[in-house]
Amino acid sequence: MTAFKKLITISPLLFFIFAAAGGWAAPLSLTLDDFIQIALKNNPEIEIAAQQYSGNKGVLTQARSLYYPRLSAGADLGRYSIEDLQPVEEDNVVQGLLKATQLIYDFGRTTGLIDSSAFNLDASSEALKQVYQNIVFDVKRNFYSVLESLRLITVAEEAVKNYEQQLYRAQKFYEAGVRTRIDVTNAEVNLSNQKLNLLRANADYKTARVRLEKVLGEIPNNGNYELVTDEPALEDLAASKPDMPDQLENLLMTAQENRPGLKRFSYLVQSAESAITQAKGDYWPSINALGDYNKYETDISSLRDQWQLSVGLTWEFFSGFETDGKVAEASARLREVNAALREFDLSITQDVTDSYLRADENREGVNIADQTLNLAKENLQLADGRYKAGIGDILEFNDAVLLLTENQSNLVVTYYNYLTELARLERAIGVIPELANYDYFEAADSSSQ
Repeated sequence: MTAFKKLITISPLLFFIFAAAGGWAAPLSLTLDDFIQIALKNNPEIEIAAQQYSGNKGVLTQARSLYYPRLSAGADLGRYSIEDLQPVEEDNVVQGLLKATQLIYDFGRTTGLIDSSAFNLDASSEALKQVYQNIVFDVKRNFYSVLESLRLITVAEEAVKNYEQQLYRAQKFYEAGVRTRIDVTNAEVNLSNQKLNLLRANADYKTARVRLEKVLGEIPNNGNYELVTDEPALEDLAASKPDMPDQLENLLMTAQENRPGLKRFSYLVQSAESAITQAKGDYWPSINALGDYNKYETDISSLRDQWQLSVGLTWEFFSGFETDGKVAEASARLREVNAALREFDLSITQDVTDSYLRADENREGVNIADQTLNLAKENLQLADGRYKAGIGDILEFNDAVLLLTENQSNLVVTYYNYLTELARLERAIGVIPELANYDYFEAADSSSQ
């Protein structure tokens, strides 16, 4: 008895210790904005783009270094013997050398390299912005997918409840001799099928969470989290849906001004033009200044400290058509990038237009699905009443339940398709509200340290 009392006394203590350790901790509530911030900090695609941007900064630094002086020093130790002198001079010699070179002019070779590197850096900055925008879109799309899965679970649960009630009524009617055994069997089959649909809906929900966590780059709170949203009940989705952002013509103009990918290709065109200037510079000489100072530590009288200053010109008249090949390569690259710019410009029009039309289609679809759902509810009420009154049969009721479930699912899917297309439209025009004041490059610089 004493041991039993001790167990009762200790058990509450163990409960609180386990709860404090997180065993029964409440799930972490996360909004869409919370998920976006998590993804912006942890998604590896951002790290890849940030390091590419940092690498291009290093390339630009290398290119600019060609305009600075080159300083070098050296020393050697040897034994010298000068036999033409009488007497012969022979001694150990320590020689020190200090040398400096400075590029004066190379007819655009270095300037072209610097400009090309600078434009490549600008292009990588736009690529970094595009990655951020892609991540925000992916978070929204998968966030809406999880919410859709949760709604479809609720729809499936309601269908299971309807078939359970129908099975109960069919059994009672059969026991009372009002209905035949086939009504009971039919209700059992429909209930089993709907339980299978519920099982699939729960599996779809788990899969949607995994896809969301992949975009986030981590699993928040070890998976113990829940999505928080202010969305209304299913019956009020149509009335609360957001409006379309603007007219298509205005959105197309906005995309031309803000789409990072378009700016990226514009910078790549300028980089390719500068690369041609760099390649053509090899047709001309390079002019450099040279200065050096030699210091000798020895007893040999003929070895004295020396210095010189000079300006030199180096001109390679023939390089086996290497320069021609470089110019041809750079010119082809320019034509390629110009073609890619035109292609991307056309794809922006297609992307914006398609997203706008799809969003508008789903907006109208939400209204239609909402109206149809109300009719399906009324139809189920009538079928249920007819079955209870002995006028309708089990097939009529089953059709009504199936029609209600299909229309509930249609409304859920269409509503979240609408939200997804609105998010896709934001990315298509290059205007993401969540990134309005975001410092892309501070995040890139911090990740590279």
